[in-house]
Amino acid sequence: MTVLITRGWPGAEQTATGLRAMGIDPIICPVMDVNFRAKIDADLSEVQALAFTSANGVRAWGPRRSERDLPVFAVGNATADLARNIGFKKVHSARGDVADLGKLIKRKLRPGNGSILHIRGIHTAGNLAGDLRQDGYTAREAIGYGTVPVDVLSEEAIAAIISGAPVQVLIHSGRGAKTFLDLARKFGLHHWLGSVTALGISAKALKPLENAGFADLIAAREPNEEALLSLLAEPMQLASAGNAS
Repeated sequence: MTVLITRGWPGAEQTATGLRAMGIDPIICPVMDVNFRAKIDADLSEVQALAFTSANGVRAWGPRRSERDLPVFAVGNATADLARNIGFKKVHSARGDVADLGKLIKRKLRPGNGSILHIRGIHTAGNLAGDLRQDGYTAREAIGYGTVPVDVLSEEAIAAIISGAPVQVLIHSGRGAKTFLDLARKFGLHHWLGSVTALGISAKALKPLENAGFADLIAAREPNEEALLSLLAEPMQLASAGNAS
């Protein structure tokens, strides 16, 4: 089974580790470079909790800010685990997407107890702060990192696609999906997409790939890494899973 990982470093290596534990040796070909800010400027004096919608937000915070006493609300288990690993003690996982994170915060926190600080990238899925403000919360944002599309696909990834053999490509975001498709078209690979199945962390992440000629678009049953990798646990699932498009 040929599997391409398109997410940026260092998340790509974490996904690769999970695949290797399943007996799959993947091709790592990030389509986005992650650039962390030199520092994160944020006043925590009236903040009651931090919110992270990606593991990269935690990675940005870790070496740049020393504060670990505030409660953390994380979008999923991987992000929550990383927050615990860098020293946060009170960590809550929404086990889902940005909408689930907003719901969790509203269940656990009261608007009058202080603001919510969202540590995010320059580009982010959803609008956590806007959603919270609609329900009376004071929500602020601090940029910790940015992602930039790469210019090329790796030679190994190109060779796998043009071989005509079945390829599974893992998609972690809508922006990553669009970049992968742009690169495929740039290098003339769109002619071989009929043998490529895109497996997405969510149906929303797969949206940019609709009607682009892929063999299939299959979304994970839940928007997290575990559910995404489970699509590869049994190859027969790929034939029977629902088409995201």
